[in-house]
Amino acid sequence: MSDTQKTVQKLETDKILYFAPIILIIGVCIYLGLNLKRASEIIDISFAFVTGNFSWFYQIFTFGCLLVCLYMIFGKYSTLRFGNEKPEFSTFSWLSMIFTAALGGSVVLWATIEPFYYLSGPPFDVKPFSYEAYQWATAYPLFHWGFTGNSMYCALGVAFGYMFWVRKKDVNRASSACAMLLGDKITRGWVGKVIDVLLILSIVGGIATTLGLATPLASELIVSVFNIPRTMTMDISLILFWIIAISLCVYSGLHKGIKLISNIRMWLIFAVLAYVFIVGPKVFILNNFCEGLGNMMNGFFKMSFYTEPFGNKDFNGFPQWWTIFYWAWWASYASQMGIYFARISKGRTVREFCIAILTATGLGVWIFFAVFGNYTLHTFINDRLPQLADTLKNSGNALAVVQVWASLPLPKMFLFVMLLMTLLATITLLNGTAYTLAILSTKKITGEQEPPGWNRISWVFVLGILALILMAIGGLKAVQTSSVLVSLPMLFIFIIIIIGFFKVIKEDDWGNFQRDAVKTVPSAIEADPVLNSDDKSK
Repeated sequence: MSDTQKTVQKLETDKILYFAPIILIIGVCIYLGLNLKRASEIIDISFAFVTGNFSWFYQIFTFGCLLVCLYMIFGKYSTLRFGNEKPEFSTFSWLSMIFTAALGGSVVLWATIEPFYYLSGPPFDVKPFSYEAYQWATAYPLFHWGFTGNSMYCALGVAFGYMFWVRKKDVNRASSACAMLLGDKITRGWVGKVIDVLLILSIVGGIATTLGLATPLASELIVSVFNIPRTMTMDISLILFWIIAISLCVYSGLHKGIKLISNIRMWLIFAVLAYVFIVGPKVFILNNFCEGLGNMMNGFFKMSFYTEPFGNKDFNGFPQWWTIFYWAWWASYASQMGIYFARISKGRTVREFCIAILTATGLGVWIFFAVFGNYTLHTFINDRLPQLADTLKNSGNALAVVQVWASLPLPKMFLFVMLLMTLLATITLLNGTAYTLAILSTKKITGEQEPPGWNRISWVFVLGILALILMAIGGLKAVQTSSVLVSLPMLFIFIIIIIGFFKVIKEDDWGNFQRDAVKTVPSAIEADPVLNSDDKSK
């Protein structure tokens, strides 16, 4: 038996952090599954309650995170580093890891259809399909997938980076980060357990939204490519396929296989982007992206605080359906992403870190929206998809997206490539999420150890069940609500972490004790073997 296997056997599952969320999730799934009609009503009430009553809170919180990031970029801590070591990765590799982290499996779906949602149901009481609606249709996606959402990752990432590389603490849980403000005595007790259970539920809710979007898309692609009817059995089979694929990777030790899948997915992403741009309306794509960027900047503050309190007595309007949903979705991933970005940023300055997170993550998604979103709008304008609005209303976004892609040259080939990309993206996403959940529910695990395989597989199974229940309930709101409900308590936890971070760096006097040490550390350019080589053309 290998040392690694022995290490895995010695690891002990945290029974509270494992069983409490799983029992709660399965209990909810059973209740909703047995009462689908009532479940739909519960979804509507829950979504309206959170988004309607707390719209202001989500908007102010996310904008506050952006202000924190700007302070970190221009304030007195901007030149300080996460540790006194050289950067672990070259600048190019580091930016590439940040860039690709944002390109999840659902991005390509939203990039294709989200602008059309806004065109047919625009904000600010604008007439649908009007010229002004087209302007907002290109501006709002860039806002939703831009600086503000990423600022949550950034603000938390700075706090985690300080704990990892300056305080040298191995932090995997939100409760450990909350100790900066609440103290170890409180966070090591039942309060800490509650915080970590909420974190696990937040991650599960966020990934269930993603899975609830990816599975119908994969099913519709299978229907179009292989000309077979769509059934619930197909959705169940897809979930089982992902569970089996990840199980094989976990128990066969195929970690290189997951890495290979990730690399193939990235090449496919760049290939389909290039293909759609080349065969699509290139000038229109570039012009409309440019105008959309300008409109987004011009209306940034208006969008940042838009809650639509007038003429929306049920608080179920555009900002609740879209902006608040997106901030909730980002919040469900924020802790996980903040830890990841901090882990790969040893030796980076605070300014480098914040600028990279705010720009590199959004840039990858913006390219998708520029190409796919504007292709959709151009196709609709030229009457090549006159039925798109009816399809979106009556059959959902998955079929609407497939119809858009099928309008491209060589449709069968393109749809097959998109099917492959969706399957691979979901495998890597589920594997990474299950790995994170397994770490969170395992006691005293270090960065050198692997969580038990059975733990990871059980989380994939739970995620699959939840996604199937949400799809059975039906409608976009069901998968949106999964993120919205679990995100609200996390915002309060994030506030504790951020306030605690500022408290600790003031007490530690970070600015003084590390400023002298910074002078002995090479700059990012000096430490980068590519940028510091004799051949500057690289």
